Amino acid sequence: MRSQKKNIVVVIEASSTGFGAYSNDLPGVTGYGKTVAEAKEDFEEAISELLEGASPDPALNGGNLEYTYQYDLPSVFQHFGMLNLTSLSQKIGINASLLRQYKNGIVPASEKQRQRIEKGLHDLGNELLKVRL
Repeated sequence: MRSQKKNIVVVIEASSTGFGAYSNDLPGVTGYGKTVAEAKEDFEEAISELLEGASPDPALNGGNLEYTYQYDLPSVFQHFGMLNLTSLSQKIGINASLLRQYKNGIVPASEKQRQRIEKGLHDLGNELLKVRL
């Protein structure tokens, strides 16, 4: 019987040269790339290399993993550059200037504000899923 997939939270963070990926669930496993996609791929390659080792870590669940990606706010806006901050701020009811400060890492968002932004992004995603062309 095949084991159930293990969910791994992978944190994506922007840097001045690209994106990093790491998981507190798998200490020491990291990925890096100029894009989020490259960082994710590098992270998954690191896991594959560990699985090929003589005695793979049981935390790797035999490679039967699924990933949940957690972004810091600057990374979200850097990766999803097509988001219009002014329109998004109006949609979620946050001052556009304050949202820009969050985007640029000038001011950290409170937990309540992060949840508000996340809900707004999820609502937008759900709206987009209903679009037919």
